[in-house]
Amino acid sequence: MKRLLLLPLFAFIFAPYAQAQNSSSSDGAAIKNTLGLGPRVGYYKANEASEGNYFFGLQTRLRFGKNWGLEGSIEYRAGQEYEIGSQTYQTKFIPVKASAMLFLPFSRSFVPYGVAGLGAYYRIFENANNSPNLDLSDEEFTFGYHLGFGIEFPLGSNAALNIDYRYLFLNPEDNETSTQNADYSGNTATAGLMFYF
Repeated sequence: MKRLLLLPLFAFIFAPYAQAQNSSSSDGAAIKNTLGLGPRVGYYKANEASEGNYFFGLQTRLRFGKNWGLEGSIEYRAGQEYEIGSQTYQTKFIPVKASAMLFLPFSRSFVPYGVAGLGAYYRIFENANNSPNLDLSDEEFTFGYHLGFGIEFPLGSNAALNIDYRYLFLNPEDNETSTQNADYSGNTATAGLMFYF
C-alpha cells in the first residue's frame, strides 16, 4: 500500500509546473482533438498474489474535443507469486488494453477522468520452486475488463502527466490447469507522461 502512495505524490510535485504552463484559453481545456503517445509505469497487486509488482509500458490517447477520448496500451508485468496447496508459481502478464475515457476539465491544469475498457492478457507461467508436480500450461490468453478514475495534469497543450487507479476484473476459467481457481483480479495504479501531436 505504501508503494501506491508514491504515484500521487509524484503527480502533485508537478502540479505547480502544470498550473504555470496553462494560463490562457477560455474553454477550460488545454488538450483536445489530438493524438498522444507516451510511457507509463505502475503497480499491480492481484487479490490472491503474495505480493504486487511494478510494471512498465506504452500508452496512446486519442482525444475527441475536451471531454471524450480513447486509450490503447501495452504493458509488461512480471513475477507475481501464487500458491496452490504447497506449490508456488509465478505469472507474467503482457496485457493489451483498449479503454473509453470521459474527461471533466475543472481547469486547464486539473482534469479528472473516468475510464472503462477491455483487455487481452497474455499469461506466462513459471514454476517458482521447480516442483515436477505443478501441472501448468506454459502460456495462454485471457480476457478481462477494468474500471477506474484518474487525474490529468496538462503541461501546456502538447504534454500531460496522468495518474490513475483501475480495478481489473480477470478471473479465468482454466479447466485444464491447476490454476482454475486462481483469481487474477486486483488493483492497479498507473502514472504516465503523454506527448500530444
